[in-house]
This record gives sequence, structure tokens and C-alpha cells, in this order.
Amino acid sequence: MLRCGPVRQCHPVKKCGPVSYHETVTLRPISASLLALAALGATLSLLVSAQAPSLTVLSREGRKPLPITTINNQDYVAVDDLNAAFGTSSREDRQAGGLTITARTRTVVVTADQNVVSVSGRLVSLPAPAVRRDNRWFVPIDFIPRALSLALELRLDLRRAARLLVVGDLRVPRVVARVDAGTTNVAVTFEVTPNTESRVTSQPGRVVVQFEADALELSIPSLPPQTFLTGITAGDTPSSVVLQLGPRYASHRITTSQADAGSGRVTIDLLPVTSDLVGAAPPAPAQPPVDTRPSIPAQAPSTGLRTVVLDPGHGGEELGTQGAKGTLEKEITLSVARRLRTMIETRLGLKVFLTREDDRTMSLDDRSAFANNHRADVFLSILANSAVRPALKGAEVYYLTVERADEEARKRADDNQTTLPALGGGTRAIDLILWETAQARYLEQSSALAGFVEQALRGRVEMSPRAVQQAPFRVLVGANMPAALVEIGYLSNAEQETQLASGSYQDHVAQALLDALIRFREFLEH
Repeated sequence: MLRCGPVRQCHPVKKCGPVSYHETVTLRPISASLLALAALGATLSLLVSAQAPSLTVLSREGRKPLPITTINNQDYVAVDDLNAAFGTSSREDRQAGGLTITARTRTVVVTADQNVVSVSGRLVSLPAPAVRRDNRWFVPIDFIPRALSLALELRLDLRRAARLLVVGDLRVPRVVARVDAGTTNVAVTFEVTPNTESRVTSQPGRVVVQFEADALELSIPSLPPQTFLTGITAGDTPSSVVLQLGPRYASHRITTSQADAGSGRVTIDLLPVTSDLVGAAPPAPAQPPVDTRPSIPAQAPSTGLRTVVLDPGHGGEELGTQGAKGTLEKEITLSVARRLRTMIETRLGLKVFLTREDDRTMSLDDRSAFANNHRADVFLSILANSAVRPALKGAEVYYLTVERADEEARKRADDNQTTLPALGGGTRAIDLILWETAQARYLEQSSALAGFVEQALRGRVEMSPRAVQQAPFRVLVGANMPAALVEIGYLSNAEQETQLASGSYQDHVAQALLDALIRFREFLEH
């Protein structure tokens, strides 16, 4: 009589006996399937988990890396790595499926597959759940500033884009470098947030910018080949930046300004041995004389270019047009105007004023009045376009069309003179320009300005089929100087909305407008 072995493969109604050949064959494919499933599970595990670039932890003690793992497209950090970095400890409760992290006198309770943790009884939500994998616990990277910071009672500032974690009260401003390369100079601009004091010093072969900070979150662009500047690198100290100079460099000029609320701008203009930039060096005899225009309401047609007023369209409650992705015209126009101002100030040495420096509402007449009050030589209004047909795209340039006959409008602009009492007795004659006819005397110069703008834009961005037009724009009516309006693209076009929101496209537009102003200055001086 056969006795049953330790492993029974018998059917309940069968007597115990050896496993038949048929039964043995049927078990083999099941075993193979299990092996295949195990292999597939391992493959899927590799697909959803991968090593990501480390996070740099910056503290008073220095810098150290914190390994990051990507799980299901989310950045995670291992709890044991957090323990090593911040001196915390953890204890796992296998039966409850949780983990307790002890940080000084506080505890953080983490539960597997839950995106809520408890910090000493206070619930804190996370963007993804904690996971346990390969005998290790992982928490989303946002666990650090949201939960661990509370437990440690310590400021933990996560700079996700820079993969930087700032510990404590360190001063680490974000410094973004931008390089504008011209034919006669190179301008390097540092946007600093929050605004921080800086000091620029010259050393053999380089210029060093030292910021009043503990360290920098530094963003440096790639440089095109040119002979003024060969590179921008982090400096010898954690809060400095170095400009590596090329063979054409001879001197530099520094300009500091307020960029936004809480932000600052430092521009270093690198100059060659000889430069034709206005104001770049002691003025040559051929430079325009000091402004001696009389302080009267009207001015004669411009013969030089010393002051520019840029008008970022809309602002405040006036949003302007809006793209399908939410891009606002008022934000695009202000960004382009700021970029253009930096280029004009650093490359041409001219005075530049913006009708609005921030997000504020301003009437159309107030904009041209602002240009008149600042005695501008040029008024340039910057807007973005919109159309019912989404296929329409391209930049357009406008100058004013006068509804009445041009000659009559010019005559009315020139013939309005009155006499007012003068201080101390007597009288003096002054010109009073009617608001509706102020632009009439500048139509020829405004037409030339629009033409230069169109030519410069055409070389850098796509233009509308009707690139230069006349239109009765109210913002141009009262401008008592050459004036033009630029629609830099269509936000109603999906492709152009993406372009308009990009810094590179805005730089192209600003560079084109700078080139146009250079051409217009030459036109006025000849």
C-alpha cells in the first residue's frame, strides 16, 4: 500500500497515491506563468522607479547631496537619507503599516499609500502618498518643507527648479544672468530676487560681481561665440559671479536699477577700446549737445534722440487680450518694455521711461501725456493682437492716421500761439498745441519710425501680411513727438501665444525695436 507523500496533489475524490503523469504536465505551465509574472513585476518596478539628480542641501555647515528617486513621475526621498541629513530617527510599525519619524521633541506619523501625514497631531497633505519599497520608506520631496520643517521648527526652503534646499535663515537670492551681444559691446544683466547689494571689481582678465548674500541660486545662459566675453562662472566665494573677458574688452560701465517690487537689476556693459555708444565714455566733440530746449508745452520736430518713452499696453484692470493658455497681454507688454529699456540704457546711453512700471491701470490720454511731460523724442507703444480667426498671426506696426486733411491738421498744429503775462512784467508768446492735432506735425517722422520698426522686426520675427498701417489709435493722438504702435503678435493664435510667452521671442522683439531706434536716430541726425 502506498503512503501519501508530504505534498498532496490528489483530487478529493481520489485515493492518495502518486501524482499521475497527466497531473504533473498540467502543473508545469502554471509554474512558468508565475515566473513570467514575477519577471514582469520586476520590469514594471524598474519602469516606475529611477534615480533622479540629487538635491543640494545648503546650510551653514556647507553643501551636501540628498539622493532623489523618481517613482511614478514624482520625486521621492528615502526616509533613512533624511535621517542622515537632519539627525532624525524613524521606527517602523509593520503591523500598522506605518512609520514614525522623531525630530527633536516632535513626531511625524507616516502611513503607507496615504498622502496625509500627522505632525504632532497636525494633519499635513502631500502631493503623493508615502511608499514602502525594497524594505525602505520613501516620502515625496514636498514632505521636507511641508512636514519635516514643522517637526524640526526650522525653515526649509525648497527651490525645486534649481534642485536646491536652503536650510535656516541663509540669504540665497536667485540671480539670473542674461547676455545681450551687440556689434560694439556686450551687456550682461543680472536680475536679482530679492534685491541685494552688489559690488563690481576688475581683476586681470575678468570682472567679479560680489553679492551681499550667503550663497546664490545662479542661472547662467549658454554663450554664443564672441570676443568681449568668453564665459560666466560661479566665483571663488559662494556669493560671487565671474565674467571671463575676451580680447576686445577694454572697460565696462555699471548700471543698477529696480526691476520689480523686491527685485533688482545689475547691468555691466563691456566696452572695447573705442566705442561709439552715446555716454559710454567722455563725450566726443561730435556728440549731441546738452538738452537746451525751452520749457514750453510744444516742441519743434525732433532733430535728435535723447529720451525715449516706452508704453507697455494695458495693465491693472485692463487685462488686454488673453490667449487660450491664459497668457495675458498686459504681462507680455510690460516684460518686453523692460527688456527693451535695459538694452537702450546699456547700449545707447539714452534716458528711458516706462508709462507704467508695474501692473496698474492707465488711460490712453495719460500715456501720451506722460511722454509729453517727460519731453520724449520718441514714443513707442507696445501691444499684442487678437482676432476672431485663430489662423491670423504676425507682428504689425501702426502710426496715426489724421481724420482731417493732413495739411489742414499740420496748419492748425502750427498756428496755435498765445501770449501770457511774464513774471516781473511784460508778456511772452508760447505755443499751445491742441490735443487732437499734436501728432499731426510729426506724421512724416512717425511714418519713418514705423518703417524702421517694420524692417527691423521682419528680420527677427514673423510679420503680418499688412505689416505697416495707419490707424486712429487714441494713444497716439496726443503724442507731441514721433510715435508708433507695435502689435508684436497674435495671442489668439496658439503658436504665437507660446512664442509671446517665451523669453527668447521677447528678446527678439526687443532687439528689433532697439535696431529700429538706432536707425531712426541716424535718420534724425541726418
